[in-house]
Amino acid sequence: MRSVLITLLVASITFTLTACGRTSSPEGRMSIKLEQLQKEMRDSLKKQNEAILDTLSRIRQDLNRLERKVK
Repeated sequence: MRSVLITLLVASITFTLTACGRTSSPEGRMSIKLEQLQKEMRDSLKKQNEAILDTLSRIRQDLNRLERKVK
């Protein structure tokens, strides 16, 4: 009888610990969604920044070429 109770207790604790993950609550799921959204925004901003820097570099090259032609 005692071993049955211990087994049930261990199973109960195991079930409780595995059921309490981040995805088991609305707050946990929301925090996961927010983290994903933040990552997507960072990635998007990084790509935009790279495009802007690339464009500025090309503009600088064009200006340098124009300056050499004027001299």
